[in-house]
Amino acid sequence: MFSFLKNWFGKNESELKKELQEEAAIDFHELSDTEVDVENNSITKTAPAATKVHTELSLHPVWEQELDAEKKYTLRFLQAELPDMVRGQISVTGFSMIPGPNGLTVTMFFRNSLDHPVRFKNIRMAIYLDDKPFARMSVDLSEMGAIPPRSSRPWEMLFPEESFLHDNFAFKRWKVVMKAGKSSHVWPKHLELDPEMEKRMTERQKDRLEALTQSLPPVPADTVQVTGFDIALTKDGRLVAGMLFRNGMREMYNPEKIQLTISDQEGDVVAKGSVDASTVKVKPGHSRPWIIVFPPNAVKKPNANLRRWVLEVK
Repeated sequence: MFSFLKNWFGKNESELKKELQEEAAIDFHELSDTEVDVENNSITKTAPAATKVHTELSLHPVWEQELDAEKKYTLRFLQAELPDMVRGQISVTGFSMIPGPNGLTVTMFFRNSLDHPVRFKNIRMAIYLDDKPFARMSVDLSEMGAIPPRSSRPWEMLFPEESFLHDNFAFKRWKVVMKAGKSSHVWPKHLELDPEMEKRMTERQKDRLEALTQSLPPVPADTVQVTGFDIALTKDGRLVAGMLFRNGMREMYNPEKIQLTISDQEGDVVAKGSVDASTVKVKPGHSRPWIIVFPPNAVKKPNANLRRWVLEVK
């Protein structure tokens, strides 16, 4: 606990102020009942966009007990440097990120501009490095307790190595982001492999698919997206294409048939056809690879340049 104190050694107030990162805010009503509790459910649905709220520091009882007066003063100083909030929002602002043997320890202010106390439960969190996702995880924040109205509460959490999407730590700026359950996009980040396909794959191929699954952007809620990830023309004229089904719906995706079109970088159709897809079964929030093989008589352009290609699925 209190790993962020390591970042404070030898720094004056001006240097500490530079530790504050970009704020990430969401509207309170985007959060589902499984993510947050509010003391009074009679909150108005909207508030004037120009209404600003000034926040004060709120410490968890353990922090209040363990931190000395100097550390509390510094936290109060940093909180005072945060911008006023729009009423009706919840936000998070990171101010310390320390790598360790088990992952990244991040400390941030959770901010509440409502007129009622807010308790977080299970919520999705992410670290962005230079506006690109670096780590994602769901976290139980019930121990943080109730954040009083119009206040900011500092809290520390560990992003373990298994939450990392890649191992590139080069960055100029970072920020922490909350993802709301009622938001318009879903992360199908759980890769599921067909047992028979997995037997034929190398560890390198599995790692590549896992990295692809984690690095692709979220998909719109209640939709399925298909991304092509590999393609090759065999010596006997067959076209073999790998695709990743990403399910952003709340139910299993199991199409009977799909219409596939593969085009090359010149826009010419290389292969096209209706395919039996009854074996494609993708769980909600999951990604699943699938391989399709076009026979030689279905390949319309056998000499196509496939360094860049486009997959269209209907």
